[in-house]
This record gives sequence, C-alpha cells and structure tokens, in this order.
Amino acid sequence: MHSDIRICREHDDPVYTLSATCPECGEQTENSAPAPFDPDDPYGEYRRKLKRRVRD
Repeated sequence: MHSDIRICREHDDPVYTLSATCPECGEQTENSAPAPFDPDDPYGEYRRKLKRRVRD
C-alpha cells in the first residue's frame, strides 16, 4: 500500500505534499513511504532466520 503523502528531497529540509510536483520548486515528488516488501530481496532469508532466532 502506498502513502498519499509525497516528498521533495531537493531542499535542505524535505517538503511534504499531496501533489505530484513540489509547491516550492516545481520538481517531481516521490512516494514518502518505502515499499513494504521486495520479492527480490537477496537477504530476506537471513533476516527471517535471525528474527526467528531472536524470538525463541
């Protein structure tokens, strides 16, 4: 699920907006939320094993 909030990183302090373009500089904005899951994650298997080991 993507967030509706978008971010422009062209400034010293990030500018958050709902628009596809930055209201201050006019540059394209990007989604502010990272993808929750990457099926091509090369280290996913190791991260899950570590979580299981810590949980037990």
